[in-house]
Amino acid sequence: MPNYFPSWLKPEVFAGVNFPPALSFLGVIRWYGVMYIVGLLIFLVLAHYQIRYYKDKLKTLNDEILDNMFFIGVIGLVLGGRIFYCLVYDWPYFSRHLNEILIPFNSHGQFTGFAGMAYHGAVIGIFVSLATYATIKKIDWREAIDVIFPATALGYAFGRLGNFINAELYGRITASPVGMIFPDAEKLPLNLPDVQQVLTKLQWQVNEATGTITTATGEILNGLVGRMMLNDSVVTAINLPRHPSQLYEIFLEGILLFLVMWFITRKYKPLQGYQGTFYICGYAIARFIVEFFRQPDYQFADFSSGKYIGTVAGIFSMGQILSILMFACGILLAVFIKYLYKPKKLSSINNKQNNKKK
Repeated sequence: MPNYFPSWLKPEVFAGVNFPPALSFLGVIRWYGVMYIVGLLIFLVLAHYQIRYYKDKLKTLNDEILDNMFFIGVIGLVLGGRIFYCLVYDWPYFSRHLNEILIPFNSHGQFTGFAGMAYHGAVIGIFVSLATYATIKKIDWREAIDVIFPATALGYAFGRLGNFINAELYGRITASPVGMIFPDAEKLPLNLPDVQQVLTKLQWQVNEATGTITTATGEILNGLVGRMMLNDSVVTAINLPRHPSQLYEIFLEGILLFLVMWFITRKYKPLQGYQGTFYICGYAIARFIVEFFRQPDYQFADFSSGKYIGTVAGIFSMGQILSILMFACGILLAVFIKYLYKPKKLSSINNKQNNKKK
């Protein structure tokens, strides 16, 4: 019996609930948005704890400034993630629909939503927005990234949990026992070599006439076989078990990275600003590993030539290429902080507090 994505897990928080007209708006609340809110709240709690943890070492950062930076950072996260996705992952479409990059309506006035965010771009957006704000307000941005990024890792895990609940961003097909059948996953042509390889390992037999599958134990599976257009022909396609890569990301890019930063590097960081550079490099390594299990974006695939894995450079996906660049940026940032950065005159918290007392 294959592992199926839990049928009771729905994207809508109140799925199946019949609300009276006055409360019908509650029906649009989705777990994905709730997880983002939970993640941001957890981030705030942990970041304010960091302020107290570093209280004797912080010279330009306090709770009030952190709250201001939080809203600036969220704006940078959203804009960076959205714009980066549109430029890198789907520019052929958005080059013809520029308004849809930041406006969730098409030219006919139909609501399209913001389908597509790139976390690599979100990190860039956070850095650019916070560095700009810190420069204007004369805040030491090294203090800011030391406080912000340990808290970011755990908050990020809840965003990926939202992806799992949505049954999106699933992994590559697999015959592994951890494989899970996602109900709306892309069906793949039956004649693809990788599909045949997984079917052989699973010992599944496909009956194209009846659209059923017989497992190694003789169980009959329905609803996994369909049809799709390929090279102007209709071919048999199949929904196979996939790695639940969202859960891998929750653990590696979220929980594990948080634990390392919170209990190890936070206490033994060798230089100011190190937590920010460690997060960039740590996330890049974790994401690079997970990408071997995650299904790359289909816009880089080509079913007609037998390429269903959307790699862009040999065996590497776009996410891995970006992670390599991200890791390099983290190393360069650490070198810059250690050897090249010369702090200018900064705004001291103590001076501000003394001025208020006067």
